[in-house]
Amino acid sequence: MKFIVMTLFLIMVLSNLSFGDTEKKTKPLTLLVVYDNDEYDPDLTPEWGFSCFVKGKEKTLLFDTGGNGKTLLSNMEKLKIKPEDVDLVVLSHIHGDHTGGLEDFLQKNHQVKVYLPESFPSGFKKEIKKSGAQYVEIKKQTEICKDVFSTGELGVSIKEQSLILRTDKGLIIITGCAHPGIVQIVERAKEYLNQDIYLVMGGFHLLNSSQKEIEKIVSEFEKMGVQKVAPCHCSGELCQKIFQDKYKENFIGLGVGARLEVE
Repeated sequence: MKFIVMTLFLIMVLSNLSFGDTEKKTKPLTLLVVYDNDEYDPDLTPEWGFSCFVKGKEKTLLFDTGGNGKTLLSNMEKLKIKPEDVDLVVLSHIHGDHTGGLEDFLQKNHQVKVYLPESFPSGFKKEIKKSGAQYVEIKKQTEICKDVFSTGELGVSIKEQSLILRTDKGLIIITGCAHPGIVQIVERAKEYLNQDIYLVMGGFHLLNSSQKEIEKIVSEFEKMGVQKVAPCHCSGELCQKIFQDKYKENFIGLGVGARLEVE
């Protein structure tokens, strides 16, 4: 009788362990463009600038805040994103079409930490502090939270950081405007974390570039093994067409309201 009881007990323990293992699933990563000048969702307002909501990592974050706070908050509301659900704000560079929505956002949620390039003006930093939020200056490559990184400040005349997300499929790089050069940013990310590049998305800063220049960049992307691309904002129609022709089904069209789910 004692043997039967012990056997049943072991079966129950093993069953619980097995059940627990099957329940462990990787949380899907959601990337949602909440501000962009390209149309996508007709219910949202497109305006010049960029902002991307990132959910599914240790912290929920907003990368850039677009150019207008009212538009940013309106688009977020329509997408059912509450400002208070954001833990971190990461700003790529000082230009107003990427930082203009911050003041209005902080009026709704000043509990966030704002990660910004060290080169930002002191007055900008003071305004963040005055709102009640904290800021963190980024100079070098930095882990912001688990599996979320900054490239560090890149560029000369315009200093800019880009966001890197580590996933099971490879690295995802999100750029604001890519002023330091989109190829240089991807190279820095790959060198920093020594992993394959799954997706590069955001502004590629190729609006006024020639076909030859863009084709050279596409070639560099292929050499670096970039699997998927999603240029928007300041990338330009010619850039989008050339990348789409080359990447075909691995080209992702973006615009305000576009949502990407990465398992």
